[in-house]
Amino acid sequence: MGRCHVLVVGGPEVKFSEVVRDPVHGLVRLEEADMAFVDSIPFQRLRHISQLGLTNRVYPGACHSRFEHALGTMEVTTRLLEEMKSRLGMDALLGPLALPVTEDAYEGLLRVSRLVALSHDLGHPPFSHVTEHLLPGGMHEELSLAILDHPDLHSAFDAREDDLLQSVREVMDPARSDLLPHLRFIRSLVSGEFGSDRMDYLLRDAHHVGVEYGTFDLPRIQHTLLPVETEEGVKLGIERGGLLAAEGLQWARFSMFTQVYFHRTRRILDLHLVDFLTQTLEGRRYPEEPEEYLRWDDLRVHQMLIEADMDTAHPAHDSARKIIRRQQHRPLKEVIEGQDIEEVAERLAFRVNEIRANEPHKDPMADVVSPPPDLSKGGDLPVLIENGEVRRLSELSSLVGRLRVKPHGRIYCATC
Repeated sequence: MGRCHVLVVGGPEVKFSEVVRDPVHGLVRLEEADMAFVDSIPFQRLRHISQLGLTNRVYPGACHSRFEHALGTMEVTTRLLEEMKSRLGMDALLGPLALPVTEDAYEGLLRVSRLVALSHDLGHPPFSHVTEHLLPGGMHEELSLAILDHPDLHSAFDAREDDLLQSVREVMDPARSDLLPHLRFIRSLVSGEFGSDRMDYLLRDAHHVGVEYGTFDLPRIQHTLLPVETEEGVKLGIERGGLLAAEGLQWARFSMFTQVYFHRTRRILDLHLVDFLTQTLEGRRYPEEPEEYLRWDDLRVHQMLIEADMDTAHPAHDSARKIIRRQQHRPLKEVIEGQDIEEVAERLAFRVNEIRANEPHKDPMADVVSPPPDLSKGGDLPVLIENGEVRRLSELSSLVGRLRVKPHGRIYCATC
């Protein structure tokens, strides 16, 4: 993405001084104060963290990175807030968030939201979710929070006239549940089931993979979102007029999981990559210290794969060769299903032992596909209906809440 300078004139609002071109959203706008953050070592590292791991071995166009996703998430976040401000008015947007109805309060809300969007993926490991369980202490969200202490990012925050770092920290801390109303709203705006993070990655992944079923009606969703009071406090909700568009987003996510994220070839390549790293990483984990961890990206792991492929004595040579030379295990025709993960795993283990006993040269590997735990949570989206009542999306939709990925698994063999 190339950078060009644009001056936005008029009003006391946030002034965007620069834009970057983006294939999904057209333009991504930046304030001058954002540039120190974007140019920091932790953020620039995201250029070399692929959004979809090894999916480009199946869909060649899927070479996009967490860098452009973070920028896209920031732009979607901005558009959502701008639309709510324009459509609802300052009173209806800021009042439920217990903020003063002033331009300064809106600017603060916008800036914290944009910085949370920029920061939310800083902790992703090489190849993103594929190797996430090799992190030393939990998921990437915890590392994203820890990386905010990097000197480059501290300098970027300190250089701003506003004091936003503490608010960004609180929103991003997965252990924090006692958030102020406006911070709780920001968390749902960026990271919720209908947040800007999900909106961007679905559209971006569909664009780069080259499929239509990952798309949805983002403009209609933008035009019907609003803050809604729930039992858990104020969260991002939607007017009833956005019901069909909300269903479309849920269907897009279901389709991307079943057709792209759970693609059988991508799944076995993931297994080979994890095997390679567990044989190569010291302690079978990425480094725990953030400064050392930031030195790990796709480029480093890919170079390790190449070297291991060329060295027949390397302990992970076989795993590297399967990835580099596309000699991955191939799936058997049968797909094993069950009512739950335990049943699937048990049936797969029985079948693997059977193959090992009779045809050990096939080196069988089992893969259990766990349904995404939050796929059904989209049904919790609060919907404001005409009489002022708030209902859950799953109560009003004939589709949402009923989409299910049935637990299943496959067996892959060296020769089939």
